[in-house]
Amino acid sequence: MIFPRTARYDRVMIKVNNLFLQENITSFPVDPFQIIKNNKWGLLTYSEIADEQGAWIEDIIAAFQSEDGYTIFDGTNYTIAYNDTIQNQGRIKFTLMHEIGHIYMNHLVDFDETVLTRSELTDKKYKVLENEANAFARNTLAPVMVVKALDLKTSIDVADHFGLSQAAATVRLKSLIMDYRQLLSPFIRFQREHFRQFIEAGLYAKQCLICSHHFVESDADFCPVCGYGALVNRKGVDQMIYKGYLLDDSSRAIICPCCENEHLNYEGENCKICGVTLVNKCAPTYVTGNTGLNYWEESCETKLDGDARYCVKCGNESTFFQQGLLKDWKTEKKEIEQEKEMEELLF
Repeated sequence: MIFPRTARYDRVMIKVNNLFLQENITSFPVDPFQIIKNNKWGLLTYSEIADEQGAWIEDIIAAFQSEDGYTIFDGTNYTIAYNDTIQNQGRIKFTLMHEIGHIYMNHLVDFDETVLTRSELTDKKYKVLENEANAFARNTLAPVMVVKALDLKTSIDVADHFGLSQAAATVRLKSLIMDYRQLLSPFIRFQREHFRQFIEAGLYAKQCLICSHHFVESDADFCPVCGYGALVNRKGVDQMIYKGYLLDDSSRAIICPCCENEHLNYEGENCKICGVTLVNKCAPTYVTGNTGLNYWEESCETKLDGDARYCVKCGNESTFFQQGLLKDWKTEKKEIEQEKEMEELLF
């Protein structure tokens, strides 16, 4: 194959999207160790090689002509070696994805020179392949359309969303416009749809300051667990995981929360065995007014998640909570904390 004069960024983008499909990657951060394992490629650390050869890490760096990592192809199998003595885990992640990029781009197969050592490649050819592998790494670890859709402006935000080092996040932002120009319309649509749930989670993630519940809802005014309106737009920090039930797309329980009847393949909102309401939604709620007047607040009919004690739109109680299928959040929070304390004592 004729050696390319410049980096083939359009080809890189095709390979990046192929990886997302083949590895079923729909959220972030991406784990390059898992990708290597899935493909049954070899993986060695510089420390392992140094011990085996009776050498120093510096000797391995000199032999591979790389401080970070290296890929070997024996005609059948790939083996990736990386410098495990580097303390920055984000840098190691980028290195591994860079080496995976060499494999995906067929750098070790398509060109006669690619033993991928500086002695076999001219500086110009080496730079072409390195640019392709770097582009592959940054666009798999933090795809251009996802970064743009989340409207991330700082390296801190990029590093937080994608698990990158600050250096890699900075490079990601600087190369954003260049990479975007390489995306054809079908690839733009693919990335937007393929990562839609991750994007929505990033845009609409909320956390309650009262009960620490974390959830994703674009227009929620109230916490579904405690019912308070003290919500902040952010990813979960020290979040609590409250118990709930698995529901279908209509907020209808897959298994009855009360009698555990699994044969629910019929119309209707109530279990035919125990009669409990199977759909978790906003329920009419008795309200004690500040002026001493008590009244019933009508349901807004909003369908809710399986752990919702309260309606995210109006703050009413949920059908599951009113039926006693879900515990009060304070009671459950106390039980969770006690369980954690017991685990710490035991282990």
